[in-house]
Amino acid sequence: MRRRFVLLPLASAVLSTFLLIACTSPVQVSITWETATPTATQPAASEASPPATATSPTPQPRLQTSGPIAGTLLFFRLRTAPPVELEIPRIGVTTPVRPVASVVEGDRWYWPVPSDAAGHLLGSANPGEPGNIAITGHVDTRSGPGVFARLAELRPGDTVIVRSADGEFVYQVIETFVIPEDDVTVLRQTGSELLTLITCVPDGVYALRLVVRAQRANGPAL
Repeated sequence: MRRRFVLLPLASAVLSTFLLIACTSPVQVSITWETATPTATQPAASEASPPATATSPTPQPRLQTSGPIAGTLLFFRLRTAPPVELEIPRIGVTTPVRPVASVVEGDRWYWPVPSDAAGHLLGSANPGEPGNIAITGHVDTRSGPGVFARLAELRPGDTVIVRSADGEFVYQVIETFVIPEDDVTVLRQTGSELLTLITCVPDGVYALRLVVRAQRANGPAL
């Protein structure tokens, strides 16, 4: 019994040291995607093998940590990186993408999109995560055609590529349509990953908006 009482202060000191290290030693945690691989007991695929009937396993998130295990200041990477470049092969567009915050002036609410790049609307999703990724660009500028001057030429099935620090994300156009300039329903978040490209209709009035919707074509990049 006496030996147990001697060990209690020692255990308390060890625990205090552990907590002190934990408060000063951060651990970084990122989420990656790991697809299950066949085990040694599974037969290898061959031309004589019958077609598989089971579906492919769903990729599962895997946590990777770095830094001392004692760290308790955890950083969970729950979002992907924002877009930095947009490519649309059909219309020969490759343009930088810059973050754009909304601005309110009087009774006017708008996004000051740069004339030489596309703008990723802050608050919308990033490529590679669920949600609506809203990217807009000018159809024309004071100095000539804008980055989305030929956006109206896109058709369902066309490819749109978005790049970020997390890699390359490929989308396929599913629809194009026109809305009034004050219709912001196309900016609503969605439960699945969706890319929304927006520009003005080049009619000289600019009261209408051309919208191109695209869905993800390639697999998870993480």
